[in-house]
Amino acid sequence: MDFAMSVLKENENILASLKCNLKSFIDFTIVDENGVLLVTDTRVLFCKYIGRNLSVVHNFDYKLITSFNLKEDDDKNKYIIFKYNGDRVKITNIQSGDILKVCEVISNKQRVL
Repeated sequence: MDFAMSVLKENENILASLKCNLKSFIDFTIVDENGVLLVTDTRVLFCKYIGRNLSVVHNFDYKLITSFNLKEDDDKNKYIIFKYNGDRVKITNIQSGDILKVCEVISNKQRVL
């Protein structure tokens, strides 16, 4: 994941990632983007590709993530849904990555805070 280094802070490490879609209404803005969810040791980032580079679409602080759940739709596709600072966020269309690892890291980070 060398391509992700440009969006990380100094000494920040990626713990898990998903190639997916973000659907939400955050900060009075509708978001429906394909990209990459990067779960780091300090925060969760959703980034989209601009050319061959990543650009941060949204930065999620662990302390503001609540009601975090892994769900499954009628077609057995897994998705993640949570509240971020009161706004609903849905991670869908998961194409690659370890969804269980993502859920484990985020759940553990929530317990620590």
